[in-house]
Formats: sequence, structure tokens, C-alpha cells
Amino acid sequence: MPTLLVVEDELLIRLHVADTFRDRGFEVIEVGDAAAAVSILKAKAPVDAVFSDVSLPGEMDGFALARWIRNHRPGVPVVLTSGEVTADHAHAVSREEAFFAKPCDYDHIAEFIRRRLQECGV
Repeated sequence: MPTLLVVEDELLIRLHVADTFRDRGFEVIEVGDAAAAVSILKAKAPVDAVFSDVSLPGEMDGFALARWIRNHRPGVPVVLTSGEVTADHAHAVSREEAFFAKPCDYDHIAEFIRRRLQECGV
């Protein structure tokens, strides 16, 4: 069962997203900001993919977290989401990560993540 790190600062949204991905067969680790995500990733937790909001509290937003992951945990796919950022803006900032606008189709995203993991050999 793949492990997905969900990074979302809004508690109710995070709980909903985490439960939704669990229902779709993922182990889920939940955190509320990029600093907590980095701590988990630095500890070499068995994270197969990351699903993160773009707008996060603290010094790192979702784009910065994605760059950190690319540099420190290459091969871990990152999927970004936002209700405030458009897909055009997301692609202008970072062409490396997949982006889905909120509200999300979680069935589609779960399948997308599974395909990315298969491509990575997970």
C-alpha cells in the first residue's frame, strides 16, 4: 500500500483529504505545514508521494516544498493543489509538479498518483 504525505493547513480539509485517500487505498501521513513535511521527509519516512496545498503557513509554500523534495528526495512525486492559484500560474512557477485546482476530483488524483508511482517503480 503506497504512503501519501498530505500537507494541508486547513484542519477540516486535511481530515477530509486524508480520509478520501485512505478510502482509495493509500496509507496517509497528515501534516499542516511544509516544515512538518520536511521533518518527516528528513527522517526518511517511507513516503511514496506528496499531495500538498500551495498556500501554506510559514516560510515555505507548496512550490518551495516541491523544490525541496526534488532536491532532497528525488523520485518522490509531488502533486500540488490550490483554490487560489490557477493552473497557468502554477505552470509558470513550476513545470515539474502536477497541479489540480480545487475543488478536486480525488478519484482522478488517486489514479494519477498511482500511475506516477508505477512509472517510478513503486
